[in-house]
Order: sequence, then structure tokens, then C-alpha cells
Amino acid sequence: MAHERGTASAVDGHAGLADRGTAERALTALRAVTDADLSDLLALAADLTGVEVAALAVADDESFHYPVTVGTDAFTTPYAEALCRRARGVPGLFEVPDTTLDPHLQDSPLVTGERAVVRFYASAPLTTSGGQEVGRFCLFGTRPHQLDEEQRRVLATLAVAANRILELRLRRLAPSQPPTADVVAIAAQISHDLQSPLATLTMSLGMLEGDGLDVPTRSSVLAMASRSVERMRGMVEGTLRLHDLAHEPPRHEVVDLRAQVEQLVCDERDQWERSGGRVDVGLLPTVLGDPAQVSLVLQNLLQNARKFARPGHPPEVAVSATREDDRVRVTVLDNGVGIPVERRARVFDLFARAGDGQGHGIGLATVARIVHAHGGRCGVDDGPAGAGAALWFELPGA
Repeated sequence: MAHERGTASAVDGHAGLADRGTAERALTALRAVTDADLSDLLALAADLTGVEVAALAVADDESFHYPVTVGTDAFTTPYAEALCRRARGVPGLFEVPDTTLDPHLQDSPLVTGERAVVRFYASAPLTTSGGQEVGRFCLFGTRPHQLDEEQRRVLATLAVAANRILELRLRRLAPSQPPTADVVAIAAQISHDLQSPLATLTMSLGMLEGDGLDVPTRSSVLAMASRSVERMRGMVEGTLRLHDLAHEPPRHEVVDLRAQVEQLVCDERDQWERSGGRVDVGLLPTVLGDPAQVSLVLQNLLQNARKFARPGHPPEVAVSATREDDRVRVTVLDNGVGIPVERRARVFDLFARAGDGQGHGIGLATVARIVHAHGGRCGVDDGPAGAGAALWFELPGA
């Protein structure tokens, strides 16, 4: 029996598939891979779940191609025989604990032993920025198996990280204008910043290759590797978002600020509960702006307040607003470490980092880019009695 897991909406339970041209570019991008980043992600997924083979798949009209693999050489399978045909278009994680019990797969040569003996299969989608599936992040095992919740969570994280790397490669293949100084700076900085989590991931994989680790140590190494992947994902996602904003002029619609803040807090309820923090939402008016972009501004400011909490002090955040003429000023006040006066002039610059250098230096730059595109301003003040920070932005009132 197959198990489908995911939250994406789709017609008849299936997500949209990329057009043939996009799929071909994805296959070209994966075949052109010369560094080890995608292979490292696959290796970590295989080791974590105990399977023999992990691979990235892209389909065309006749076949499934697996150009990046761990545990076997790159290979191609006729479409009708491929296990991935069962999962294609399914949002989220798709899992078959025992392929011999699945009527859609049990006669495949990859299951019967004619070409291979695959008893366990799982995959997650690789998608474009528009949400169309171009391939799958796949696991193949020779024994029946059931993933536990921790394995599913980390597998989903690794698949998203692989997806972001693929998206960067697809953008390299797309026609574009000569890079601006801003784009060059982004590329140089992100390449530098990725070196540290990649080094940690490589070290973790090296430790996991041996058999000498006890269970607690092995769990600790896996957790360290997972954190490195999460950090890489955050860097790449933030960079892609910042790049996209330069090509997405904002819409001007009525935006309900209070509803957006409440939804963002609800979406990240687990993170707020783990930190012991809370968010007090005041009476917030409506503004004119792009709903998705305004939500991104609020999300970055709330995450910033939670991230820079003082040690031993759960983050306490208050979101309020004031109106002056036709402008609305929204303030996100926290009780955290604050921002030194000498750093405030550049805190919204790209790759500027406050405090002890945490973060990627992308979140507040994204805030500034969105607010300025709406014709507004942003800044930072002291919290009450000098504690914490009050980050604010202004937008046209509705």
C-alpha cells in the first residue's frame, strides 16, 4: 500500500507537472553537476533511512532519467517500468513500504528481480518556483521498510534543499541580462557563506560512513548534518526571494495587517512554543500593498525578533501601528539583544549582520527592498528603557 503525504493542493490529488522544455532544462542542469552538493544530500538521505540507493529523477515522454545517484551509477528506466511513475505529480512525501504489495508496482522489472529487487520506495517532488514538478528526490531499498516521523521530516528537508540547488541551476540556464553589481555581490557572498555548512555536512557524512558510532553519537551527527542543510536552505531561499523581488513590481491591494500577523504566528506556532516566546498583536489598520510581499516583510521581522532573543529570556514581541496623514507606521518591538547605534545605519543593507553575526544578512535587506518598492521607509529605534529593538516600516494607508 502506498502512502501519500503532503499539504499542496492539486487536481485529483496531483500537482501540476512542468512542461517539456522545463523538464529538459532540469535534466541538462543535473547532468552538468560537477560538485558534490546534491550527492551529499542524497548520501545523507540514504544513510538516515538505511536504504541502498538514492537518486534525483526527471521524466520525459518515454523514460525516467536518474542523472545524480548514490549507491549506483546514473541510469534510465522506461516510463512504464519506473517506480517514480506511481509518485509523479503527488505533492509531499510519497512512500511505498513494500512494493510487492502495491498492484501498480509489483509487476515492474525493478521489483520482480528481472532488473533489480526494490522492495521499498519513497520520493518527494522537485518543483520550479511556480510550483510545477520537474522531478523527484527518490529512495530505493532492497527490504520492506516504514519511515518514522523523524526520517520523514529530515527527508522532506533534504528534498527541499536539493530543490533549491536545482532551481539555482535552472536559473543559470535561463536567458538573462548581464549580471548587475548587486547580483554579483549576492553570488559572491552566498558562495562564501555556503562553505561553512557544506564543510559541516561533508564532515558529518564522513563520520557516518563508518560503523564505529554508537546510537547517541550517530543521532547527534545526524542532527548536526540536518542543521547544516537547514542553514543552506535558508541562505538559498532568502537569496532567491531577494533576487525575485527585483523583477516583481508590487501590486496595490488592501492588506489586513492584523490578519497577516496572526496567520504568520499560527504558521510558526511550533517555533514560538519551543522558544517560550509570545507575540502581542495590537490594533492594526489596513494598508495598500502587495499582500504576499507585505506578509514577507512581517515574517522577516517576526523571525528576526525571535532569533535575536537574549539568552535566558524568552522572546516577547509586540506588533503595533500608528497612522499619520496617509501613512501607516508598523512597529515590531522585541525584548532581545538590541542593535548597537553604530550599526543601525546599515542594518537593512544586504549581508549586514547585527549582534554576534547570526543570520544570513538577507532578511532585513528583503524588508528594505519591499518597503522601498512600495514607496515607504523603514528603520530601527531603541526599545523602552534601551532594552531590545523596535524595527518599523511605513506603507500607504488604505
